Amino acid sequence: SRATAYTPHTCSERGSTKCEGSVCGDTAKGERYSGVCDKDGCDFNPYRMGVKSFYGEGANFTVDTCRPMTVVTQFLTHNGTDVGDLSEVKRFYMQDGKVIENSEATILGPGAGSSITDEFCSKQKAKFGDRNDFAAKGAMKQMGEALDHGMVLVLSLWDDTEVNMLWLDSAYPTDQLADRPGVERGPCPGGAASEPKYLRSTF
Repeated sequence: SRATAYTPHTCSERGSTKCEGSVCGDTAKGERYSGVCDKDGCDFNPYRMGVKSFYGEGANFTVDTCRPMTVVTQFLTHNGTDVGDLSEVKRFYMQDGKVIENSEATILGPGAGSSITDEFCSKQKAKFGDRNDFAAKGAMKQMGEALDHGMVLVLSLWDDTEVNMLWLDSAYPTDQLADRPGVERGPCPGGAASEPKYLRSTF
C-alpha cells in the first residue's frame, strides 16, 4: 500500500522456452545478463521516479491506497491498430469517480513523460546507471510480439526471500547510498520487518 510499479520484461526467445545453463540467467552465478530474458525490466515506480506523494496511505496522497480504486493498464501501438508495434505501456487510476493520470517521471527532467516507452527506458537506465538489458532483449517491439503470441493473466500474492522485495518499496541496492538517483524506491526501512518470515507470521 506504500509503493507500486509496473514493469515490462522482454525475452529474446519467443514462446515457451526451457532453459539450461547460462541462458537461464542465474544471478547467483554471475550470469544474470546471459539469460534469454531481461530480469531487470523497465519499471515505472512513481516514488522512484521522483513523486513520493503520489501513491500511499491517506488523503495526503494523490492515490489513497486506503480506499477502493481501479487500476488501468493500456498497451498502445505505434499506429493505434491491433497490428501495430507496441510502443507504449500506459497506466492510470480511477478513484471516487475521477480519473487520476500516472505521475510524471520528474527525476528525469521536464517532458520525461508518465508512461513506459523505449525512450523513457533509455533515459531511466542512463540516469540510474543501470544496464539496459530491456533494449538488448528487443525492447517494446519484442514485448508486443510476445503479447501477440498469447499470454495468460495471472494474479498472485508473493514475497521475496532473496532481497525481501526491497527493489519495490525500500532503498536498493543496499550497498548504494539512498540519495543516489534510482536507489530510493519506497518509504519502507527494510530490516527484519521486510523479511518474508515476519510478513508470513504477522499478516
